[in-house]
Amino acid sequence: MEWEIVNSKAVTPQGVLENSTIRIKDGRISSISSGIPQDVLPIRINLRGNFVYPGLINAHDHLLGTYLPKVGTNRPYLNWLPWDNDLKSSVVYAERQQLEPEQLYLLGSYKNLISGVTSVLDHIPHFVQKPFLDKSPVRILERFTLSHSICSYSLGWGDGPQIEYARAKEGNLPFVTHISEGFDEESKNALKELNSLGCLGENTVLVHGIAFDTKDIQIVSKTKASLVWCPESNLFMFGKTAPIQEILEAGINVSLGTDSPMSGSINIFQEIKSAREFFAKEYGKELDPKIVFKMVTENPAKALRVENDLGKLEIGKKADLLVLSSEKEDAYQTLCNADLKSVRLVVKDGKPSYGDLSLKDFFDETGVTGREIKIAGTDKYLAGDPLGLLESVTRALGYKKDLAFFPVG
Repeated sequence: MEWEIVNSKAVTPQGVLENSTIRIKDGRISSISSGIPQDVLPIRINLRGNFVYPGLINAHDHLLGTYLPKVGTNRPYLNWLPWDNDLKSSVVYAERQQLEPEQLYLLGSYKNLISGVTSVLDHIPHFVQKPFLDKSPVRILERFTLSHSICSYSLGWGDGPQIEYARAKEGNLPFVTHISEGFDEESKNALKELNSLGCLGENTVLVHGIAFDTKDIQIVSKTKASLVWCPESNLFMFGKTAPIQEILEAGINVSLGTDSPMSGSINIFQEIKSAREFFAKEYGKELDPKIVFKMVTENPAKALRVENDLGKLEIGKKADLLVLSSEKEDAYQTLCNADLKSVRLVVKDGKPSYGDLSLKDFFDETGVTGREIKIAGTDKYLAGDPLGLLESVTRALGYKKDLAFFPVG
């Protein structure tokens, strides 16, 4: 299948290409050019000056934890474990348990999709996520090795950091682990412990790093490991987050992650805003919108070892696209200010997954079935059966629950 977008503002690695045409063939970007070609492909979408970005990448989520409200009875916490205990003894967790894992995975997938995310790193053992990989409307990245965390109270994910890290190096995979998520002695020493095990390198993806000191940051920089920053979750649970300015100044590859809604943000747009608000308050200056753009596109693609396919608008890469209405002249500021109403179209693997209802013909022409739906008060078309999902959730709970991460109606 071949189709094209015309009259767009393409956000490429070289900058914003005005009046651009993007052609898609067999699920990949086949050309990006300026102007409108004379030869017309069978399917042409005129974006009338809207911005086109690579599909966003959420570098840290727990899709099984897609539920609300947040839990944090005894915050701020010393580390993640007492929060986890509060979670699992809470009324909201008991309510969540009435839903099937597939329902939670689909809720999490739609939460990501409607905010422009086409790929997500669902940090959980593979046997948990495997049944839902082909059912999700977003790409759940499945090629990674993992530990839960580096401490004596870690959950038993994986076969131990040294074995998991060795597999990652051998297979060119990311090795993903929570690190320094707290302020007890084990959390403070976790990075140094991981380094002593020989598990730091370009394949290592460290999530959180709240207790990092200057020596830790130097080690991460020297070993070329990557960091996933989750400020919304960190600030909610601990009242603090990673020393991000020092981390960025050290040249560390930083991505953004939402974490689950039960501690983190309701979508990647909120995470972006939380990151920028924290940075401005903590350091008295703006977090550069171009840096933020990279934190949700090319940086996670690099960290998660998918940069050959994802993260940039380039010829040959997968046609994962996000179209935002261009209310601001600056593409990067537009992304930083975006909300659910800003999203005009989301494309994954060259096919539309979500967009304005006015683009429904495009879905029909590409053979994508879905449902008409109202998201945040705007008329949309969403692939799959989201309304059927919500009806099944209502039946399971016995009442209609409003979910801020999926605001239908």
